[in-house]
Amino acid sequence: MVVGIDEAGRGPLAGPVVVCALTFRNRFPYPVKDSKSLSVNKRELVFSWILENCDYVVSEASQQEIEELNILKATFLAAQRAISGLIDKDAKFSKAEFIIDGNCFRTTLDIKYKCIKKADQRIAQVACASIVAKVTRDYMMKIADFIYPEWNFSKHKGYPTKEHYLLINQYKLSPLHRRSFLLHR
Repeated sequence: MVVGIDEAGRGPLAGPVVVCALTFRNRFPYPVKDSKSLSVNKRELVFSWILENCDYVVSEASQQEIEELNILKATFLAAQRAISGLIDKDAKFSKAEFIIDGNCFRTTLDIKYKCIKKADQRIAQVACASIVAKVTRDYMMKIADFIYPEWNFSKHKGYPTKEHYLLINQYKLSPLHRRSFLLHR
């Protein structure tokens, strides 16, 4: 059994980093593509299929944890939480092979894992984990937009866009902003 692990939100200036651990219950009927290469509508379509046909856990590391640990360690923490959550659902997942998108991972969990660069473009479980992480984080940023409407988080999702930088110059930072990401701009 293969469990794919991927994240969304390492590069933004605001919001959490979100990680998904995912495995299939049914055969994946789509071509393998990571979340960034799909349109919003296609992502939503695949996301709907995933909800019905996969076992998965989504976890996050908050903006505060990112600031305290750094983005890499916070991503590892969120991944460990997602993996632990999946194993807590069913102990059989502890025997899975975990494939992490990227070139490194650190964990205290006793699991078998492999890091593969661009795994989200080659391994369906990782591609689906990428989609779940991205859709979940985007939903979270839409909620943030409701709470902090002046920041327009539903549009730029916290990423370092021209509009976001203009808003940073205009307003006091929100509690979701990663201040350490803004120190050297």
